[in-house]
Amino acid sequence: MTGRLLLVLALLCVFAPAARAQTTDQRNRAVIVLDASKSMNEDAGNGGTRLDAAKQAVGTLVDRLPEGVPLGLRVYGSKVSEVSRAEGCRDTELTVPVGPLDKSALTSTVNALQGKGRTPIGRSLLAVPDDLGAAEGRRSVVLITDGGDNCAPPDPCKAAEQVAKRGVDLSISVVGFQVNDRVQKQLRCIAAAGGGSYVGVDDADKLGDELLALLSRAFRSYEPAGTKVTGGATREQAVPIGTGLFQDVLPNDGTKRWFSVDVPEGRRLVISGTAIPPLDAGGAGGFQLWMWAPGETGDFTAFESNHMDNTPGIFGSTLTESIRMRPGDPAGRYVFMTQMEPAGRDTFSADIPVELAVSTIMRGDPLGVVAPGKLATPTPTPTATAMAAKPGATATVAASEDGGSGTLSAWLLVIGLGVAGVAVGMLAAAVLARKAAA
Repeated sequence: MTGRLLLVLALLCVFAPAARAQTTDQRNRAVIVLDASKSMNEDAGNGGTRLDAAKQAVGTLVDRLPEGVPLGLRVYGSKVSEVSRAEGCRDTELTVPVGPLDKSALTSTVNALQGKGRTPIGRSLLAVPDDLGAAEGRRSVVLITDGGDNCAPPDPCKAAEQVAKRGVDLSISVVGFQVNDRVQKQLRCIAAAGGGSYVGVDDADKLGDELLALLSRAFRSYEPAGTKVTGGATREQAVPIGTGLFQDVLPNDGTKRWFSVDVPEGRRLVISGTAIPPLDAGGAGGFQLWMWAPGETGDFTAFESNHMDNTPGIFGSTLTESIRMRPGDPAGRYVFMTQMEPAGRDTFSADIPVELAVSTIMRGDPLGVVAPGKLATPTPTPTATAMAAKPGATATVAASEDGGSGTLSAWLLVIGLGVAGVAVGMLAAAVLARKAAA
């Protein structure tokens, strides 16, 4: 087996979990807390009741979620009516345990609900940490209700705060469906105390879209990472950065962000960028990366541009591009620029976060792999410290020396920087390649 084949196999083993991390992470799990109280029988304004609208919304959600995503359902107010306050306020139940999504089971459970009782929001929220468990991963709660808690104590806002304190990766978001100002104030308090978002929905037909958006954030695991920086407005104002992982925000109006990197003798600059549109940012644009060698003012040294659409859904969309020095380019200060070029009437509706992975690799190293003991460590600069926000995010890359697009290199640089343990995998790959060549 050749050294190149050994290297590729080793890299594939490293990349497998990283690629999945861009879509959904099976450690992330969520529970929907659904209001099935008596008030949900009121007219929703679209020919059905509020509970009918909620059932339709959940059906829309389930159709668009991938099979097996970890999700559960807690319902309150669906069991008893015309009973004592104490008994009515105990009416909260985990009807579908949190686990791999069974679409037919969840849908049939929701469709069988009847609006009967009270609104014990606080008691329901206190139960969700046990519903979600304490295993590693993001834990998200999405509450859908048409009214405020009428069972306090416990106070729902204080309950949300108490729940949020049980884990840094646990948050509570709220969908207020056709609620008045007084109720909205309470629901906003719950979302704020729970570290989540509040969404008010008056149109019954839009309830499903809002629910999908909140659950998408719960399961999506590819979030911008790295040191926060803001590129300069012009080439002359390029912000100097070192090697490592950075994040900036590209305005949707085509504004350019300029940076500079000092490349020492014997090394070659590789830059990868990943545009990560917010899930609710509809539209399209052209994601661009440009680079100029020292002394170049006209023609660019490297350039990549691709069109991207933000397709609605549970995963959202991302786009990665990579640029690099040519083999014969000199050492010195390189300038690079990134922007999101508008797409006319279809331009993105929001600004776009972008990850920038910057590294310098050894010139002439076999297969472009950084040798053990010569890893490109993050370099501090006067304006930013290039430390990755995620564990294991070192500026260690594999890149070919043929001047090509380096798709494999881009995946390693951008995905690998954001996934713990990839640096270890890279070292293993380098060792395997060297042993095979020995």
